[in-house]
Amino acid sequence: MSTLDLYAITYNSDGTEGRGREIILGYAHTKEIAEAIVSNPRFARYCVMGVHNPESCRKYNVHRASVEIFETADGPWAEENEILRKAALSKLTQEEKEALGLV
Repeated sequence: MSTLDLYAITYNSDGTEGRGREIILGYAHTKEIAEAIVSNPRFARYCVMGVHNPESCRKYNVHRASVEIFETADGPWAEENEILRKAALSKLTQEEKEALGLV
C-alpha cells in the first residue's frame, strides 16, 4: 500500500441548493493547481446555482487529501490483520514458534 498526498477538487452534487453529496472532480499534486482549476470561470458549471465566486471556491472546493493505493484485495484490512497476527503469536510459547518456523 502506498499513500499520495494530493489536493481534492470537489463540488456539490445538488447544483440548486447545495444540499447534495460532495463529489470529487479530481485531484491535483499542488494546491496552486487545484486553486487555479476552481478559479477558472468554467468551474461555474459545478457551483450551486451556477454562481462562481473564486474566493469561495478556493475556500470550500479545495481539500488536502491522502489517497491510499491498495496493491492487493487485503489492502484495506492489512493493519487489522497484522494486529490479529501479533495477538495470535503472543499466545504461542517460544518452542511452538520454533516448531512452526516463525523464529
